[in-house]
Parts: sequence; structure tokens; C-alpha cells
Amino acid sequence: MSSSLSSSLCCASFFSVSSFTSRRVKRNDICNGGKNEGKFSRQDTSVQHQRRRRRMTMKARSSAETPTETETEQKANQSNKFIPAHMRKTVSRITEAQMKTNGVELSKAATQVQESIAGFLAFEFLRARVKNVPTLKVLNVDPPILTAPMFLSEKECEDIERAMFGIDGGDKEESESGSEVVGQQKKVNGLSSMKKAELVQCCEERGLDASGTVAVLRDRLKEFNTNANDDDSNEKAPSPSSRSDESRSANTGGDPFRTSNPDALVNASSRPEAVNQLLKRLNYLFPDCVEEFESPSARKENKLWGIEVVAEAYKSSENLRASHAAFEQHEAIEKHYQIRANCTFFLNESSDENGGGEITFPALPGLSVKPEKGMALITFPSTAASLLDPRAATARNAHDTGANTTLNSIEVLVRGATPKILTEEEAAAERKLRHEEEKERARLLAIPRSERRKMENGEDKPKNSRKKTTRD
Repeated sequence: MSSSLSSSLCCASFFSVSSFTSRRVKRNDICNGGKNEGKFSRQDTSVQHQRRRRRMTMKARSSAETPTETETEQKANQSNKFIPAHMRKTVSRITEAQMKTNGVELSKAATQVQESIAGFLAFEFLRARVKNVPTLKVLNVDPPILTAPMFLSEKECEDIERAMFGIDGGDKEESESGSEVVGQQKKVNGLSSMKKAELVQCCEERGLDASGTVAVLRDRLKEFNTNANDDDSNEKAPSPSSRSDESRSANTGGDPFRTSNPDALVNASSRPEAVNQLLKRLNYLFPDCVEEFESPSARKENKLWGIEVVAEAYKSSENLRASHAAFEQHEAIEKHYQIRANCTFFLNESSDENGGGEITFPALPGLSVKPEKGMALITFPSTAASLLDPRAATARNAHDTGANTTLNSIEVLVRGATPKILTEEEAAAERKLRHEEEKERARLLAIPRSERRKMENGEDKPKNSRKKTTRD
């Protein structure tokens, strides 16, 4: 009993002492005005404030040095934004090393390069088979400029040139030397196709002076024909080298000689085989191209494509200004077609050492194409949307050697029909039809899928039904 009492007294004394000390500590804090507590709290607050200010300073510095996410996204969107070809201000050129080899030959290029060029042309300009065309080269990527040396053989160039200018035409009997008898004189035909040895022989046979250059000999024989009253032969056998500059400018409005769709090249029964081969190769290169010389129009059935052949004998004492083969948008809408590709085939080349007659591109300084016999030059003056590409403008250097010689070529213009422009009545009917289609689509979407399947299959129950059917 005494031991338990003593233990209880000890516990009571311990609790009383502890409560007294705790009350004393609190009383001291209160008497001191809470200095200790305030001191620790102010110290904690100042440390947190410093940390907060440090974080804010670092954040402001990082935001000033690096753009915000919105600005970065805007710049990325601007750089990734697609710009159509007719609105682009930039060009994509090949390297200088590739320029020294006159372009990139696609038949020897990697498959990835061939596919990228073919896809680029099909998407923005005109679908072309560029993989298997021999000697086809890329001279510039954007705007695309292609060349094909030896596209035509020398014999094909001569045949087309002879047919284009009506050389050796007529139903009269001719001698083996290319001349025909008229009274006591011999008239000479086909002067532009004769070589110097043949011209010298003709001059000697007629007692004329056989000295001089080819151009001088041709002029001498031409004067002989005129004096012999053989003007009919000159009308049937005109040549670019025997025409006077006045007659050229009178017939072509300033150009030496330029005519569209000549009968000798358009008429299938009379045109030479070389023209047929040229059109076949061109049709292989551009599979959408149609060998029809009528103007295409979207309002006519199966008249979405066509071609136009332009014969030209170029001679100019001044550089020609830049021009576009394609039309402006309002002109293309009026004509119902646009020039999608311009293919120039050179039939001869300049005999001058200094050259001349090069085709230049104002949007591509330093780039020019020198005429070479049998070479093809292909440009794309408009886009797939039938809009003119101003970067595809071409100019030409002067070519005037003093003699009556010209640079002969033919241009094949691939014409594509522009989109059909609807009248007000047609547009109203189109909107009404589209509205009915949308209503029908909404009605079908409101029907459950299982019911739609029944309607599509024309059955009373869906195909995947596993119910057994009884046979009769």
C-alpha cells in the first residue's frame, strides 16, 4: 500500500513540474513579445522570398533569350507553309559541278532523284515520264527546265526543215541535179538544202561565178531564177535563207518567219515520217498529251488536251525581250485552254564562232541554252492550276551574221483545257444537287449500321447472321 502511494505521488509531482515548465516557457515567449517565434518566421519568409525572386529572375531571363512557344510555332508554320509555283519568288538550281556537265542526266541518276522529279512535275505542273527517256537532263529544278540532246537525228531535222518551208515542192519534172528545164534556161529548186559543192556545180553549168560563200552562191542562183522569169518556183520553194527581211517581217509581224500549225506539219497525209516520230516521242514523254491540233475546251467532250505546232526561222539584230508562252488568267478563261508545256526542237545551229540566238531566262541569271541541231528544250510556263508562272519567262539573244541565215526550229505547245466556268443557272443546279446529296448522306447516317448493311446488300437480314435456314 505504501509503495503504490509513493509511486502515484512521484507521477503527480513529475506532471506538475512539466506543466509548470511548459507554462513558464510560453509565459516567457509572451512576455518577450513572441520575439523568438517572430524571428524564426521572418527568417523563413526572407529565405523563401529570395528563392522566389531568384526563380522569377531566371524565368524572365530565359523568356527574353528564347522565344515563346507561340512565336516558335508561328515561325515553324510560316516555314512549312506551302506556296504555289505561280506565287513563288525563289528558285531551286542545280550545283555548279552539275552545270558544267550541262545538267543532270536522269537516266543515270539515282531512283530517288527520278521519282522526286517525276512527282514534282506531276503534282505542280504536268505529268511526264522522265525515267526512261534517253539523254533527258534537268537544267533547273524549280522552275523546271529540261533538255534532251539528240532528241532528233540529223536526217529527221533535215526532213522536218524541208517540209516546214516547202522545199522541193511541185509537180514538174526535175533533173537529177535538182533543176527543171524552162524554155532555154534551167531553174534551180531546193537552194537551201544544197551543199556548197552542188551550188558550185549549178553555177558552173549556167556560166555564173562559182566563187564565194554558200550564202553568196544561193543569192546568185536566186537572182538567176528571177531573171529567168521563174517566180513560180520561188513561191513553191520558199526557204528561210532565200526570203528577204521585208517579206519576213510583213508576214510575221516583225519576226523573220513564224507560223502556227503549217499544213506541211499538221496534215497527216502529207507530213513527213519524222514529224510522226516526233509526236510519238512527245506523246510518250507526256502521256496526257493528245495528238490533236484543235483547241481544247472543257465544254467539249474528250477535248481536254491538244497541241499546237509553231514553225520559226529566227534572225534578229537585237536581243528579244522576255516573253511568256502561257496566257494570263483572264485570257486563259476566254480561250478555254492554257499552255502547259513548251517544247522547242532546234533543226540547225549557228555557224558563227561567237554563237548567237541563245535562249535565256531572266529569273535565272547566267543560265542560257545554245541551239544545237536535234536538241529539245522543254519548259513549263504554267502550273497544274492553269496559272501563269512568271519565273518561266524566256528571252533570246541576237543572231545576225550578216548573211541570209536563220536558226530554224519548231515549237510544240501542249495545251490543256482550263476548268469549266459555270453560268448562274448551272451553278444553282450544282448547289441544289450538292444539297440533295448532303441530305441523303445525313439520312443514311441516322440509320443504324446494321440496317444500312441490310439496305446495301438488299437483304432482310445481315450477311453475318448465323441463324440456320430451312431448305425447301
